[in-house]
Amino acid sequence: MVSTLAILFAAGLSLFLVWTLLRPGLPQIGSLEDWEAKRHEVDLAVLRILIDPGEERYLRSLFSPPEYRRMMRRRLTLALNSLDLIGENAAMLMKLGQLAKAGANPALAQEADELSHGALRLRVNLLLVEPYLRLKWLFPGWTLSVPAFEMPYEELLSYLNRLRQQQQLELSQALRAG
Repeated sequence: MVSTLAILFAAGLSLFLVWTLLRPGLPQIGSLEDWEAKRHEVDLAVLRILIDPGEERYLRSLFSPPEYRRMMRRRLTLALNSLDLIGENAAMLMKLGQLAKAGANPALAQEADELSHGALRLRVNLLLVEPYLRLKWLFPGWTLSVPAFEMPYEELLSYLNRLRQQQQLELSQALRAG
């Protein structure tokens, strides 16, 4: 009986994770221009400050416990909103990587593949970070450390830049040849 419940729980959790990673309703993109128009600007420096344990200790020493809890909930709400925007950006980058890989030369396909895989890793990382932030929001006095997640986002943006440069190189070569 217990093993059946554990299997059902694991299956339900797996379905939830797949749905979360591939959920509908995200902005549709078909090109780099769509990405530029629909992407969300997220200031990672501000996000780092919002979840920095050193900042939390400083605020704890500065405010009374009720004020500290109120302040932390505001900060964590902002951090969660930023994570949602990063997640939407990652979903669009996954789609952009798939589109670039579909009609690409081998060099471009490799960059597009790295972009898609990096975006998927970031979305999985966000699934791990969000529960931490939600627990901290419920219990702001707890000293939970938030797992690192922003580095994959910065890597994604560098993959995107390399993909953009590769596409521009192909376009200029096609114009010269044509």
